[in-house]
Amino acid sequence: MGDVVWLSGERTSMTQRSYDVSRHIVGRFEVAVVGERVGAGAPIYRAANTLRDLLARAADHMPRDEAALYRGLIVGDDRDQSPEMVEAFRASGLSHLTAVSGQNVAFLLAILAPVLTRTRTWWRVAATMALLAWFVIVTRAEPSVIRAAVTAALAAVGVARGVEVSGKRMLALAVMLLLWIDPLLSWSVGFWMSVAATAGLVVVSPHLESRLRGPSWLRLALATTLSAQIAVAPIALAVFGRISVTAPATNLVAVPVAGAIMLVGLPIGVMVGAIDTVLEWGTGAPVDLLGNVAMSPVVWAVRFVWWVAVVGSRHP
Repeated sequence: MGDVVWLSGERTSMTQRSYDVSRHIVGRFEVAVVGERVGAGAPIYRAANTLRDLLARAADHMPRDEAALYRGLIVGDDRDQSPEMVEAFRASGLSHLTAVSGQNVAFLLAILAPVLTRTRTWWRVAATMALLAWFVIVTRAEPSVIRAAVTAALAAVGVARGVEVSGKRMLALAVMLLLWIDPLLSWSVGFWMSVAATAGLVVVSPHLESRLRGPSWLRLALATTLSAQIAVAPIALAVFGRISVTAPATNLVAVPVAGAIMLVGLPIGVMVGAIDTVLEWGTGAPVDLLGNVAMSPVVWAVRFVWWVAVVGSRHP
């Protein structure tokens, strides 16, 4: 983030089809010159890039596949994940874990809640807004994160004003605001999935929980998982052509561990990456062992989530 690519060329007219009009395509651009301007960019870009660099350094203390999955779980960076890993998570209904979403935003706010709650009301709102904007940039503005961040921002404002706003109203306001700003979000499958899953949580989950039997913690977990899966099922079937019947079970087992990776693995990764940067540990250096030890619990947690995905994918 912060680097600039610039183009010089000529816009030519084209015969418009309804398909093009619906996507705001009004012409064709013939490129003559391409250039770039590489720089650190604005401070918020530098901060976001620094965090990703620190997490990448921490991931260097992990095996390759575990490191790729770790970065996917934390900031949605899935570029180094193998095709086998991607397919396992898709077939088991766990692909949402490697695409940052509202869950990541919630855990980020939970990590920093002890600090945020110590500030005055409107200072807390401002800090929350800045934190959400920064995390959107860290995760490269994924539609699901944008939706979650706007919803969280609206909730923060509502709490600061002493107004109790229902989850359904916050979701509706967030969707309307985002589509007003960027109508092309309506074509994003990630945005569809995020909105549908959240709608399932705020509409279906309360009714489902009241009809389930068992301990309250189990009823809440089952209702949360099932409502989200029910809501996204039509989209998954229409877009991907399949629905994983094992998804409720795999999510029930894997999501708590994935949440722990976010809660614990993020601060550990930042700490290890920062120490790594300061000391410039080299491969094989004695002090490098400390980084391996510090990241070992994260490695085992990541392996567990991967194992659940593999088992679930064998019984899709």
